[in-house]
Amino acid sequence: MATGDALAAAALETLPITVAVLDGDGEILLTNRAWREFEADETTADHVGHNYVATAAMDADDDEHAKRAVEGLESVLEGDRDAFSMEYPCHSPDEKRWFMMRAGRFTVDGAVRVTVIHLDITDRKLAEIAAEESAEQVREEHRALEHVLERVDGLVREVTDAAVGAGSRDEIERRVCRRLADTDPYVLAWIGRVDVTTRRISPREWAGRDDVPLEDDDLVLDSDETHPAVRALEAGEPYVIQDLAAFEDADRWWPTGADDHYRSVAAIPLTYGDVTYGVLALFAADPDVFDERELPILESLAETVSTALNAIEARRMLTTETVVELEATIEDPSLFVAELADALSSTVIYRGLTYDEGGTPLAFFRVETADPDRAVDAAADLEAVEAASVLTEYEDSVVLELALGNGIVTALADHGAVIQRLDADDRVLDLALELPNGQAARSAYDLLDERYDRVELRSYHETDQPTRTPRDLQSTIETKLTDRQQAALRKAYYADYFDWPRGVSGEELAESMNVSRSTFHQHLRAAQRKLLEELFAGDPTSEA
Repeated sequence: MATGDALAAAALETLPITVAVLDGDGEILLTNRAWREFEADETTADHVGHNYVATAAMDADDDEHAKRAVEGLESVLEGDRDAFSMEYPCHSPDEKRWFMMRAGRFTVDGAVRVTVIHLDITDRKLAEIAAEESAEQVREEHRALEHVLERVDGLVREVTDAAVGAGSRDEIERRVCRRLADTDPYVLAWIGRVDVTTRRISPREWAGRDDVPLEDDDLVLDSDETHPAVRALEAGEPYVIQDLAAFEDADRWWPTGADDHYRSVAAIPLTYGDVTYGVLALFAADPDVFDERELPILESLAETVSTALNAIEARRMLTTETVVELEATIEDPSLFVAELADALSSTVIYRGLTYDEGGTPLAFFRVETADPDRAVDAAADLEAVEAASVLTEYEDSVVLELALGNGIVTALADHGAVIQRLDADDRVLDLALELPNGQAARSAYDLLDERYDRVELRSYHETDQPTRTPRDLQSTIETKLTDRQQAALRKAYYADYFDWPRGVSGEELAESMNVSRSTFHQHLRAAQRKLLEELFAGDPTSEA
């Protein structure tokens, strides 16, 4: 069996780290294979019998790391410390390398001995350097972001003040464009509106260089899909061209990429909820301006402008007495009214709309058919219809009550539309809507155009209303009637309960509401009383 010294020496040879053992004077007594192979790769092997400390001291004057190594080794040899370690670079012509040297003191039979180990820490150092570079990059990006925020902070305040402080839509657009065009690096800003009937984007306000025109012609949605303003409105999200000089279609609209004054452009839709007020086009003199830091700021500004436009529009609605009337023809077999007309080979006439106590839309349609059961079955088979029943029967037609899911009727209501006509004949739908403003009208029309195959806008115009409009009366009544009272009144009206002879009995209407006959009449009489009170309000002959 090998002696202890022989076993230790043999084990030392197998270690993958470089190891040397020094005597009390710093002379090398023993090295392992890893040490010898490494030294042989670098210079003439410096092994047993050489003084390791003296050799390192030769480089101490010119090498800070060698100086530290000598001082540390001497302190261990002299007994001032038991161990010493340091990290140092040892680069070769082909690669970067780092090592950690560790010296440890021990004794053998009273004689001082020191082990010197060199451990390759290159992978760790490279990882640390990469982490530091990454951290520095983060710090640089943070500094750049702080600069951007500092630059735009004033812009945000100014644009917000301009938007909120303006008294009209034209003034908002004008002041916002001027603020943006006066802010580096932007050189031109314009805001365009969309005409519902012509589908044209018309730049209404702009600010920038005075020696150039704005746009030679109006832009038409769907006709020039290369224009960033068109793309932004069609997609409903910002569209950016970072370098107009490299954009081959830029010469199709002004300003072109060939003009050095305009190198990048961003177009941002101005939307509030489902209503689109237009589009903001912003040009910069340099390429790559609208990056991931710049664009969110502009989107936030666009939201501020849209909110201000909405507030102006809401104020205008409260002080004016106009509504938008829109009529359209829709050809699409998937629309449930057209489906019903096709299934029954009949004309379907819209009568009205109400909601049950759970908020489900209840639409009423008169269908020309002598077979009520067939009409109910055909309606119940429609995907958009949750339930169908006959409200009134006539000799050659029926009034159907259809409980609808979240379809086109609720979507139009969300856009502020009041359905005046929703009739179908031979798979063609005749639609008439009343909307509170032009933005709501465009939004509703876009909704129809996106959902259905063929939508033709037949008419669009604003209509003056009398001082007290039917809509005013309806809104007032709806606030006074309970849901049950309103449902009873609407059902009775749509089912021709007030005609003579009556088209339906009170018992039948009560059954459709799942209430007793007496309860139905109680709801109906209460609704009628409130209706008459509102109708005769202010009449000196009426009771208070």
